[in-house]
Amino acid sequence: MLTAFPRAVLAHVRGIRFAFAHKGYLLLALAPFVLTLVLFTAGFGWFASSGDRVLAFFWSPETAQTGGALGALYWLYVHVAKYLLYLLAATLLYFLFMVTANILASPLYDVVAGRMLAGARGHAPAESLPWWAVMLEELKKAVFVAAVPVLLVFVPVVGQFLAPVVAAALLAFDFLDIAFCREEPHFAARLRRAAANPLTLLGFGAPLLIPIVNIVLFPFAIFGATLLYLDTFGRIAADSKRP
Repeated sequence: MLTAFPRAVLAHVRGIRFAFAHKGYLLLALAPFVLTLVLFTAGFGWFASSGDRVLAFFWSPETAQTGGALGALYWLYVHVAKYLLYLLAATLLYFLFMVTANILASPLYDVVAGRMLAGARGHAPAESLPWWAVMLEELKKAVFVAAVPVLLVFVPVVGQFLAPVVAAALLAFDFLDIAFCREEPHFAARLRRAAANPLTLLGFGAPLLIPIVNIVLFPFAIFGATLLYLDTFGRIAADSKRP
C-alpha cells in the first residue's frame, strides 16, 4: 500500500517517456498547456497587483491602533501572511486553471486515453462520445473538483492546510477520470474507487501543485494518468466486467 505513493509520482516520468516515444501525441498535449500558462499568468498577475487590498479587506486596523503588541501582530500579518497568501493563491489559481484547461482539452484527452487503452489491451479504440458531450461531462465533474478545495479555504485554520491536499487528490482524479469514464459510466462509482486509493491520488496530484514543477509536468499528465489508470484502477474496472 505504501508503494502506491511513489509509484504514482513516478507515473509522471513514465508519461514523459511515453510522450517522447510516441511523438504524435505531443501536439495534442501542447494546446492545453499553453492555454493554462496564459490563464495562470494573467490570473496571478491580477492577484499580485491587488494582494494588498485583499489583505486590507480581512484586517486593516486604524493607524493609532498599530502600536505595541497589536502593531507587531499586524507587521507579521502583512509581511508573513501576505506571502503565505500568495503561495496559497498561486497553488489554487494554477489548480483552477488546470481544471479549466482540462474542460477545453477534454475531447483531445478522450482521444489520447482511448488510443492508449486500446493499444495496451490490443483492440481497436472504442467509439468516442461527441466532443460536446465529452466537454459537458468534464464540466460537470470540474464543478465538483474545483468547488471542494475552494470552499475549504474558508474553513478557519484547518481549511488552509486541507485545501491543497484535497486539491492535489481531486486534480489527480480529474486526469485519471479521462480514462476511467470510458469503462465506468457512473461518476459516483468512479469517485468511490478512486477515493479507496488516496495515496495514489496524492502521489500523482501533489507534483502538479508544486510551482515550476507543475509547469513542466502538466503537458504530459494525461499520459502518466492513463498509464497509472491501466496499472491500478483499470484492473479493477476490467475485473468488475468479468462474468
